[in-house]
Amino acid sequence: MDAGMLLPIFSLPSPSGRGDFSQAEAYLNFLRAAGFSYWQILPINPVDAYMSPYASPDLSAGDLLLLDVGALEKEGFVSSAIEVPYEKKIAALCSNLNLRKTEDCPCFQDFMEEKGEEAEAAGLFYLAMGRYGHFRHWPAEVKKDFPGFRDAHKGDRAVRIYCALSYLFEKQWKNILNYAEACGIEIVGDLPYYPGIDSVQRWIHPEHFLLDDDLEPRYVSGVPGDDFSDEGQLWNSPVYDWKALAAEDFAYFRKRIDNALSRYHRLRLDHFRGYEKIYHIPRGEKPAAGHWESVPGETLFAPWKEDKRFLIEDLGFLDEDFHRFRDKFPWPGMRVMALEGPSRWGDRPQIYYTGNHDTDPVPLYVKHMDEKTKRLWEDAMGAEVSTENLLNYAVCRREETVFFQHGDFLENPGRINRPGTCRGNWQWMLPPDAMNEDAAKRIELCLKERAK
Repeated sequence: MDAGMLLPIFSLPSPSGRGDFSQAEAYLNFLRAAGFSYWQILPINPVDAYMSPYASPDLSAGDLLLLDVGALEKEGFVSSAIEVPYEKKIAALCSNLNLRKTEDCPCFQDFMEEKGEEAEAAGLFYLAMGRYGHFRHWPAEVKKDFPGFRDAHKGDRAVRIYCALSYLFEKQWKNILNYAEACGIEIVGDLPYYPGIDSVQRWIHPEHFLLDDDLEPRYVSGVPGDDFSDEGQLWNSPVYDWKALAAEDFAYFRKRIDNALSRYHRLRLDHFRGYEKIYHIPRGEKPAAGHWESVPGETLFAPWKEDKRFLIEDLGFLDEDFHRFRDKFPWPGMRVMALEGPSRWGDRPQIYYTGNHDTDPVPLYVKHMDEKTKRLWEDAMGAEVSTENLLNYAVCRREETVFFQHGDFLENPGRINRPGTCRGNWQWMLPPDAMNEDAAKRIELCLKERAK
């Protein structure tokens, strides 16, 4: 039996108000003591204005808000490790960075040879955002001429600083990955489907998206009504031009997948339904006005068809075409307690989740449960509905792997995200005492029931 814990890195305890790498090793120690085999995180790319990692301004980069400033200060990469609210963290890093020391690192040159082009493009993007605001407000000569803007600002100090911080991000993340391996824990990463409406990818590769002559989206992303929202959801990202991507033999997407597989031990493919067909909503319209378009996902994933490192998110609107597509791959999907209630074990590989980042952790699921669902659970378990009984139900499932949210084990947990809403999401933080030895022992006792 294997057990996994779902917790975003930004939910680790931090005096800045947002978690970062500084507590990652301590959390891995906690997971090892509690008996977990996996730590599933959310994407560690930059977040949007609402702090969502699923509408990123740059799908290739790391979120600099996650940097461990204290470790950087000890190594001499920044001159001060003064604690500041996370909203001021990037500015503090830029003003305190020892740029010469960072650029003189031999490994920095290796980083620039491998990822320098992407890092410089991101630095230029943020430079332009700082000058002109949202992408739709950029002057046409900047919007439509990335090479020209790049040449005009080659060697700009702000771009150099961004590249240096990006290198330090990769350095710290590699250390965490190595520490996880020493703990016997695999980190499960997450590959978002779309970039945000304002993104590096839209600027430097407009040919990959369905855009008009002004490089504005002809269609935006979203889904029709589903388990999370009766009216559907409007994600507002530009949608891919899959014909153009296929004409390039999916070079852009395959590079993203390769990079992600090198960054994590295992990889969750978000919105896997979108690799069979995807929902296009005309810009300015509501989700109900959208339509489905087919996607050549089988060809895209052909190089990894037998690779066992993938997990898939197979939630939402799923039809027979999707099931046929999904079943061509050996990758486990998801069964989610908080979405489906009591359920039977399926015929294909599945991972059982008590919940995901879009659902209540078990204590809140119990608190908000309606009477009909409660009766279904009581009939299935032969016992009253309680957090303890639902956790016991999860650990006794037949699936080989069960994933929990850390909030499942807390008396007063919070929720990570409420789909269809913009405010108050992606902010929940773990209480510091939830990572201590006593907490680990309590969870270990729960997981031992599974081992029996």
